[in-house]
Amino acid sequence: MNVKQSYSSFKNILSKNRVLKRCVYVFILFVFISILAPFIANDKPLVCKYKGQWLFPAFSLKHQAIVNNEIINYNMAKDWKTLETDFAIFPPCAYSPNTIDADNAPRKSPFDEQIMTLKNGQIISIPLKYRHWLGTTQNGNDVLSCIIHGTKTSLSVGIFSMLIAGLLGILLGACAGYFQNNTLKIGYIQVLFLLLSIFISYFFCFIIRADKLSEAFKEGGLGMFFQILLIIYIFIQNTFILLRLGKWIDEKLKTDNRFYLPIDVIISRIIEILNSIPSLLLIIALSAISKPSYSLLIMIIGFLSWTSIARLTRAEYLKAKQLDYVTSCRAIGMSNYRIIAKHILPNVFPLLLVQIIFGLAGAVLIEASLSFIGVGVPLNIITWGSLLNEAREHFSAWWLVVFPGLCVFTLIFIYNKIATEISKLK
Repeated sequence: MNVKQSYSSFKNILSKNRVLKRCVYVFILFVFISILAPFIANDKPLVCKYKGQWLFPAFSLKHQAIVNNEIINYNMAKDWKTLETDFAIFPPCAYSPNTIDADNAPRKSPFDEQIMTLKNGQIISIPLKYRHWLGTTQNGNDVLSCIIHGTKTSLSVGIFSMLIAGLLGILLGACAGYFQNNTLKIGYIQVLFLLLSIFISYFFCFIIRADKLSEAFKEGGLGMFFQILLIIYIFIQNTFILLRLGKWIDEKLKTDNRFYLPIDVIISRIIEILNSIPSLLLIIALSAISKPSYSLLIMIIGFLSWTSIARLTRAEYLKAKQLDYVTSCRAIGMSNYRIIAKHILPNVFPLLLVQIIFGLAGAVLIEASLSFIGVGVPLNIITWGSLLNEAREHFSAWWLVVFPGLCVFTLIFIYNKIATEISKLK
């Protein structure tokens, strides 16, 4: 099935399943909010005219502008709100998540009277366009802005961590289920070359490229994910090349000391060891002993969430291995790797996708839980969980419980509902 046919099939499914369609639309809404967050919630105007000059602060990569020999600092939120501009259009939420409004601190509810101090010291009732519609936090941060920008954190942590978990789970589960313990025969020289490939890959990825890797992890996002994919690719490529080289040397030396590699036993024991440790406690421990990092949190969740995907993949490959189409592929001399990737994987992937989507909900809950107890992401990144953590200390601030809690509930609910509806499809 090509991409066009897959899209057409997915479109037909959405037209018939209204529940799935609505959940997908809500998820798309979350994605758009996370992408457009800087233009939905920002303390800088989208466009303004000051002393005859048009400025676009929200879209500019610069930190300041010079207008008639006057320096306008783009990062000073108070300047923009009290600046006497000829014309200005602010985003729907005129605050950034880290903007501190001392006039409305601590903890103003959405229905409390909110004030604003002008440059001349006059205190006035805050204009509607600058109002904190969902209230403020202890420090005067706008709750609506924190929720909007927190959407990006929750989505990216879930998606990137489950991409890592999905790649590892499918790769290791497929190898365990297809090769089992009596398929992959290997020589002692190949074992030595296998260990050598692991050492070379580790040295190249984590020693030689340490600076690039560290820089990508600090920036996060697609650059970090590309580096993770590159690491996995280097390990697979080096392993494949050196195993083939070891096999060629074994054949040249005509060594008969070959044995079956118990790959299923090895991977299954690793899965059992990881499953025997409570994941949340292990994540908390790893997060506590290391410096809080957004990218590190993604890595930890991803590398601890692959076991359920691997077990399901293993079971599906064990079942598919006995089917007629796999037997036919072997009969015509097709390679094991081509059977694994091009024939079995497309047939079992819809079921694996359901498990991955369920994992997305779990990753969002883990991130919110870690932020709630104050570990995981850095303190300067405000998330839904950190808002709930502040509400724990000041439970009378109901708006810090209701609005972030509804966001966490909604995102987890639509993930679970999408996975449930897909699992019902035949």
